[in-house]
Amino acid sequence: MTPTGESYEFYQDSGPILHALVSHLAVKVAAASRTNAPELAKDLLKMLWVSGQQQQQQTYTLSKKEKPRKALDFFDGGLEIYPGSKIRHFETLHRKTGIPYEDMLFFDDESRNRDVEALGVTMWLVRDGMTWSELEEGVKEWRKRRGY
Repeated sequence: MTPTGESYEFYQDSGPILHALVSHLAVKVAAASRTNAPELAKDLLKMLWVSGQQQQQQTYTLSKKEKPRKALDFFDGGLEIYPGSKIRHFETLHRKTGIPYEDMLFFDDESRNRDVEALGVTMWLVRDGMTWSELEEGVKEWRKRRGY
């Protein structure tokens, strides 16, 4: 709960997806967010906790010893959280990580951000929150574009 009494949480599958991608699949995860409150966004990532135990799919589970971690700790690919275009966010992520645009898969809830595809990034539009199903569909699209 924030000082103003508001509460925030991930969509149900978001935390377990982050956990699986980083802890079990060694995927680099980054955040690209257009906001006028970048410090607040980062503070929220410090306050939100991620645990693989809450997921419905049992493919990835935490050991009994593993404790939940701050969401911020899962974004090892970088945080580009500030006003401006997603193109700029991805140019910076590419420069910082060296990851080719073609290897990037971007999930977003705004269709206007499809402009990152001009760089070679695959964008998957997520309308109602991140789910295991959306993750699978995004990966299928990324693989299709790569000829897999």
